[in-house]
Amino acid sequence: MRVLVTLLFCIFSFGLHAQCNLISQLKEEGFENLIQMQKEGELQLHYENRRYRFEGLALQKVLEVITNTPCLSNSITLIIYNKGIPVTEINTTKELIDNLVSRKISAKTFNKESHFNFTTRKKPNKKASQRSYLKSDVALGVRTDYLIGNFDNPIRWTPMLLPSFQSTIAKGTQVNATYGAVLYDDLYYWETSRFRYAFASHNGRLPGGVFTRFSAGYFESTQFGIEGHATKFFLSDKIRLDLNVSLTENRFLDAPPKRRAIDKNHFSYGLKATYRYAPLTTDVSIHYGKYIFDDTGYTLKLKRQFNEVFIGFYMRQVDQQITGSFGNKYDKNYGFQFIVPIGPKKHLKPGYLRAKTEESYLFNYNYTGGVSIGRRLDLPGTVIAELEEYYPSTLQKALESLFKGS
Repeated sequence: MRVLVTLLFCIFSFGLHAQCNLISQLKEEGFENLIQMQKEGELQLHYENRRYRFEGLALQKVLEVITNTPCLSNSITLIIYNKGIPVTEINTTKELIDNLVSRKISAKTFNKESHFNFTTRKKPNKKASQRSYLKSDVALGVRTDYLIGNFDNPIRWTPMLLPSFQSTIAKGTQVNATYGAVLYDDLYYWETSRFRYAFASHNGRLPGGVFTRFSAGYFESTQFGIEGHATKFFLSDKIRLDLNVSLTENRFLDAPPKRRAIDKNHFSYGLKATYRYAPLTTDVSIHYGKYIFDDTGYTLKLKRQFNEVFIGFYMRQVDQQITGSFGNKYDKNYGFQFIVPIGPKKHLKPGYLRAKTEESYLFNYNYTGGVSIGRRLDLPGTVIAELEEYYPSTLQKALESLFKGS
């Protein structure tokens, strides 16, 4: 009799576990680095999204899968990854998720009763399902260099397509190589289609929640060398501090005909402080330091985020005089920028080689002043460069827009 009861219990438990399995459904959807585990009455679900263009859309899909899966623990924690690095966590309950998806409660109520924050958890010592490593993307982006001209030629511009190869080769380690296909050159008169940059980066997270990046290679703005970056958040995402350092020299990865870079080394550094007003997902930041072309000064910026759309206004003032020389040579720059999403909201499933579009288009407009001042290295696709999508306030605002009518 005791053997029979034990056998029935095992069969029932196996069937229950099969019903409670989130991994197979999320795997079918194309999510990666999946881990589902039960710990002290809490269900933990670890996942990484490379299928949906926006992390808010990915979170919506995960919540819908959870609500359609029976017999899960009431206490649920979601840990969201990027490049295999745990970034954000959401502590909630099955009841809250069910009520949100069924529109019984509003997203504001869900956000208030759940807990969103950057995570300090380590990746569990458990093999992940559908890992994201050694999978590559060939992505197509767009770039426009331009200058306001004169009456005869009011806008001089050089539009180009930017096909790139991007791959995560191990946890936190990635490579990026980008080619610029020039469609028309009315600005430089010497620009040609060529490889623009190629670099490798290692992304990490230190104890205490400090995000780090170390990179080496050829960067944009004709720079070759190494760079390091560290980011720390306080009070969730209200206060952000960034420290950047780089040592580079002028060098083309693929030099245009009859062009050569001027031999010069550059040591740049900077400290940036950002305050986020979460109700409006608006950032006010100031960056002070020495920029990549040896100008020293500051950049003030006001930026508003609308899920995937960013609108910002900035002012820069720098001293372009070479250190050790007499006097100062100040220059100011005012302008605005916007970032808009491009391509489909949902990419093909990640594979060993996948074609996709880049996820956004950046446009800068310089109202006055020098366009080459206040320049910093840009490393697209790295964890620190993409953190704004993982902000707790960004994910909360995304749920409020995606679950309207609750």
